[in-house]
Amino acid sequence: MPAPESLPSDWWTTNDVATYLGVRPNTVRNYVAKGLMPKPDRRMGERANVWKPATIRKWNASRPRKGTSK
Repeated sequence: MPAPESLPSDWWTTNDVATYLGVRPNTVRNYVAKGLMPKPDRRMGERANVWKPATIRKWNASRPRKGTSK
């Protein structure tokens, strides 16, 4: 997986989001299917979801974490 610093600046694919979060792409797909993350900002073709990096960063900053009261 590429380092988070090398992620694209315009649109993030499922793989890019997974890299940013430090999880596997299948985990991101599961989050999407369960409605646990923002809807894609755009769809490329029939199956490819993409998000603006700011969308994912904002969502990630507000996610509850284990061991916190959030």
